[in-house]
Amino acid sequence: TRSHTQEDMHRKTLRISVCDEDKLSHNEFIGETRVPLRRLTSGHRKHFNIILERQVPLPSPSAMSAALRGISFYLKELERGSEELLEERGRLLVGLEYCSERRGLMVSILRCAHLAAMDVNGFSDPYIKTYLKPDLAKKSKHKTAVKKKTLNPEFNEEFFYEIPFEELPKKTLEITVWDYDLGKSNDFIGGVTMNIKSKGEALRHWFDCLKSKDNRLERWHTLTSELPGAGYSN
Repeated sequence: TRSHTQEDMHRKTLRISVCDEDKLSHNEFIGETRVPLRRLTSGHRKHFNIILERQVPLPSPSAMSAALRGISFYLKELERGSEELLEERGRLLVGLEYCSERRGLMVSILRCAHLAAMDVNGFSDPYIKTYLKPDLAKKSKHKTAVKKKTLNPEFNEEFFYEIPFEELPKKTLEITVWDYDLGKSNDFIGGVTMNIKSKGEALRHWFDCLKSKDNRLERWHTLTSELPGAGYSN
């Protein structure tokens, strides 16, 4: 048992890593999940249905030592500013593939993990929209089905954009996650933008797609709280 201050509860995240213990060789990393402590209420037990992510955790003394026991629990201090906001919104697993035979981009919306709760019941009713722009005719907008009362929805839907390969580097792919509300405006949860001017994992995923035709590349993306164009009517 470890005590934490109120400041810790706002600034720190619990990271849980699952490993396969191998006494004859190095332990194999299976997956991880993260829970911002600010999502917890003092004195109340909360249950989470989680999906392990395959992103290998950053090495640290606490993580490495705990991994020897098969499962590691450790607290990671959040970076200041925007990263703290990113942690709060959730993550999205996306697949990208440029199909040479069909001459177009296939976008696979697979699932989300740890989405921000937008409803009073502690859940959201999420759905996802994709938009390849510029698109003056506005024919490239697609949306998934709504998943009720979950913060870890599985979609497994695909959207195809017919586009010559040489035009793809000029495009921007916007993916936004929304909370469906009957009879009123839907709430924006978060999003990710992919183009040649993106940064971090979004840029790597986009460039890898451009470099690897006919290969489906799946990557996790951290949702941002602001996205250009995210405020359009839904």
